[in-house]
Amino acid sequence: MALDLLKMRYFAKIAELGSFTRASSELGVAQPALSLHIRALEEQLGVQLLTRTPRGVVATEAGVTLLSHAQAILRALDQAEAATKEQAKYPTGDVSLGILSSICPILSIPVIEECARRFPKIRLTVSEGDSQTLRTAVDTRVHDLAVTLDNVAKPASAPLFDERLYVVGPSGHFAPDAALTVEEALGLPLILPTRRHGIRILLERQALIFGRDLNIVREIEGVASTKAAIRAGLGLTILGRGAVHTDEESRTLTAAALTHPDLARRFVLDMPVNHPPTRAVIEVRKILLSVVGKLGAAGHWTCRPPNLSEVT
Repeated sequence: MALDLLKMRYFAKIAELGSFTRASSELGVAQPALSLHIRALEEQLGVQLLTRTPRGVVATEAGVTLLSHAQAILRALDQAEAATKEQAKYPTGDVSLGILSSICPILSIPVIEECARRFPKIRLTVSEGDSQTLRTAVDTRVHDLAVTLDNVAKPASAPLFDERLYVVGPSGHFAPDAALTVEEALGLPLILPTRRHGIRILLERQALIFGRDLNIVREIEGVASTKAAIRAGLGLTILGRGAVHTDEESRTLTAAALTHPDLARRFVLDMPVNHPPTRAVIEVRKILLSVVGKLGAAGHWTCRPPNLSEVT
């Protein structure tokens, strides 16, 4: 039969203090109850552990042996308790966060900064990629969290926000608050990614609806390269609000909202299934949701957030 840790704790305290009375006071346990616990422990082990003397109690030879082991065990338990409480207060561990490339530059930095400020023991790694790459990384548990598009994420993913799409041109190309219909945008000289990308798929679907062909003048993979091509006057493109907000503020690019119909894409939070998140992952997730809300309110993207409580 396994030793009772409570009895061992009581025994160790009595042996260390050499007094039932003092141990009773420190432990907050009545002296008769302590005596019953020690008697039960001695009966279980079949040896006498303590000897009463006029000056208190002393451990027998068997008691000294048990005391040395009990102290080590109880010290280890106390350390485990302290470490667990420390983890609850200051979570540690590795967290991998994947973010769709087009919004990674504006979303990743505030998440990294807030995580470093609040939880310096969390080792956060942020990676950007396209939606298909992020889905694979979540499925294989390379990423603990991923901000990606709903059309490739698992059905169990949680919605974050809907981002409106814009036609993007060089500086001065569009007036402030400009808008274009989707049908008008289809005829513009467009720089687009290959067919596996979500915006390209969405635009080709709209082209079928309107019975028109997309006017694609160049295919370029990568948001940064596409923006460079636009600044060089090689064409226009279609991007989400988050990808061009800072460029508009710096007046290096201009954008016109797509209307009739309003085109938007939904971002979701994707996570591995059947894999409970660690405390570190939970805390990073909370920070991510907070940053998403703040950036949306600040106008970094036009978003109509679904109920964010669904992912808390």
